[in-house]
Parts: sequence; structure tokens; C-alpha cells
Amino acid sequence: METNTQPVSEQKAKPNSGALKRTAEVVKGMFAGFAANEPPSEPGHSGIRAWRGLLLCVGLPLLLVSAYYLFFVSDRYVSSTQLIVKDNGSSQGMSSSLGFLLPGVGADNQDAFLVVNYIQSLDMAVYLDKTLQLSSYYKSDRYDIFSRLDSNATQEDYLEYYREHIAIGHDESTGIITIEIQAFEPEFARSLVETVTQKSEDFVNAISNQLADKQVAFVRSELELAQSKLRASKQEILDFQNRNKVVSPQELTKGISGIIQGLEAKLAELRAKLTAAKTYLNPDSSQVVSMQAEISALEEQIAAEKERLVGVSDAQGEQRLNSLSAHFQNLELNLQFATDAYAASLKALETARMEASGRLKHLMVVSQPSLAEKAEYPRKLYNLTSLAIILLLIYGIVKMLISSIRDHRI
Repeated sequence: METNTQPVSEQKAKPNSGALKRTAEVVKGMFAGFAANEPPSEPGHSGIRAWRGLLLCVGLPLLLVSAYYLFFVSDRYVSSTQLIVKDNGSSQGMSSSLGFLLPGVGADNQDAFLVVNYIQSLDMAVYLDKTLQLSSYYKSDRYDIFSRLDSNATQEDYLEYYREHIAIGHDESTGIITIEIQAFEPEFARSLVETVTQKSEDFVNAISNQLADKQVAFVRSELELAQSKLRASKQEILDFQNRNKVVSPQELTKGISGIIQGLEAKLAELRAKLTAAKTYLNPDSSQVVSMQAEISALEEQIAAEKERLVGVSDAQGEQRLNSLSAHFQNLELNLQFATDAYAASLKALETARMEASGRLKHLMVVSQPSLAEKAEYPRKLYNLTSLAIILLLIYGIVKMLISSIRDHRI
């Protein structure tokens, strides 16, 4: 039986025009070598060689993988749950408290996307590691080496492994979030889902409460400012009254005006009597003199009252009552404005509290975390079937390449 042992170097040289062409030549030379070392077909042996190659290239890998799946692989169980984010109020009447973080998306979907991203975040993975020692669980030597996390894995490796074993789906039409988590025991898988759900609810509550508290805190600060202005306005009025020793300049002005009017009426009456008395009494008579003295006293009293009303008395250091009245009216206007502002701030605070309560978010559980009864991963039959198909395709392609090379060498 002859064997074709012609070396690759003795093949006819071809022009070399680049690295890509040299690589192609090397690959072709490899397949040519394989073909050269294969003995020519003989009756009775071709079928044996074909089956032997098929068993080595396809059967042996399938046997090894099947043995791994049968004796060594660690089964993984899946626990799932469904969640939905809802608020206290009507979604149409109130805007989402989390919505400004993701503009351009519906309010309900915004909150759901935040929850989905948070579940897949490093914060969640670290929290699960602190709460359930998830990293140590993934690294445990109780599970096969191909399924568990490497003992020297970094934080990034742990996060990638965590994300590979969790599946999250979001239905934009209903807003329902579906969570599926894999673990080597069904109880631990359900515990993982419960912990993730609780932490996600805390996250939603923290975000919505934080935004609501900021809104209420702003309105409360405005209320405190209005209250301080109201107190300052009241103190200004008290200082004005104590400084000028008058409760109300307007009331005092009205009283003095009434006194002046009364004195002027009495003065007019005395003047009329004096005019009548002069017609039948001597101007030097005691009755006429008395009436004149009384008239002079009334005139002086009227002048003094008018001085208090609109004049300035340097001896007593008193201000005009009309100026005091105008100043006091300004203080009363400031007090009224501060009172109205305080009342409006109180109403705004109550409104903000009601709106904040309506915007609070809650993560509602649509379906409770399930407890798996059988392992869902790895999908042994599916994986073995896929591997067999891939190996057969590779084997067929290699056989065709080798046959093509041998045909070109003849």
C-alpha cells in the first residue's frame, strides 16, 4: 500500500503578495498535509476510516459532554416573580415623581426602567453579597468547576456572573416587570427573588419619598419665611405704638377732629351771643368781657388741637398726627400683606403634602416568587443536540476541504 508523503515544501510555489495570502497558503498547506497523510481509499477500509473519523470528531466530544451533564454538572433552578410600579394617585392627574430622570418616555415606563436598571446594577449585586453572601455562594466548591464562579474572581467578574444568572423582562403595554433568577438550590433561588423584590421596593420608596420631601421642604421653607415676615410686621407696629405712645393714630385723629368740631360749634355760639349782647350792653360791661375771654380761650384751644393734628410742637417733640397716621397705615398694609402671604403659604403646604402623598410610588407584587420543582438549566437535551449539529457541520466542512485539496493535487 502506497502512502503519499510528498512534503509541503515540494509543492509548486505560488507568488506571495501579502500577509493574508501567506496565511491562506499556510492553512491550505495544513489541509494538504492532512490529505497527504491519509491513505488512499481501498475496498473494505474506506467505511471503517469514515466511521472512525466520525466517532473521533463527533462521537467522542458528545460522549464527554454527555458524561459531564450526567455525572458532574450542577443543576440550576429558576425562581420568578412579577412586579408593577404604582402610585397613590391617578397617573393622569399627577406627573410621575420619578419621570424627570428619563425624559421622552411614559411615566409608568420610566419608573419600571429605573427598577430594571437598579436590579441589574452593582449596588444590587453588592447588597445581595452582604445580605446573602451571594459571591461566596457562587464560588462554593460544592458545584462543578464549569458552573461556579472562579475563586479569584474580581468584582467585575462577580457582577457579570450575577447578570448572566438573572433575567429581567418589562412589558411596556402593561408595565409588568418579570424577574427570573437562577440558583443551584430552589430555596436559595426563591430567597434571592424575595430579597431583590424587597430591596427594589425600598429603592422605589426612597426615590419617591426623597422627591416628595424636597417639594414639601421647599414649601415649608417659604412658610417659615412668611411667618418670620409676619412676626416682624407685628413687632414694627408694637414698636411704633410704644415709641409714639399711641395705639391707633387714625382713632386719635378722629377724636381730635371731633373735639375741634365741638369747640368750633361752641365758639360760633358764643360769638353769636356776644354780638347780640353788644346791642344792649356796654362794651366794658363784665358780661361782655367775660364772653370775650371765653371766646379767646376757645380760639386758643382750637388752635392747640389743630397744632396737635397737623402742626409740630418742638417743646413736646410730637410729630404730626397725619404723618403718624400715614406711617401707621403703611405698617398695617405690611401686616395685612404678611398675613395674606402666611395664609397662602399654609394652604400651599397642605396642597404640597396632598400632592406628594399622591405621587408616592409602591412596588406591587403581581405574582409571588415561585419555588422550582425541577431544574431548568442547563438544558441538557437542547445543548447536546446543538453540539451534535455543530460538530457534524464542522466535520462535514473539514472533510469537504480535505477532499477538495486532494482532488487538486491529483
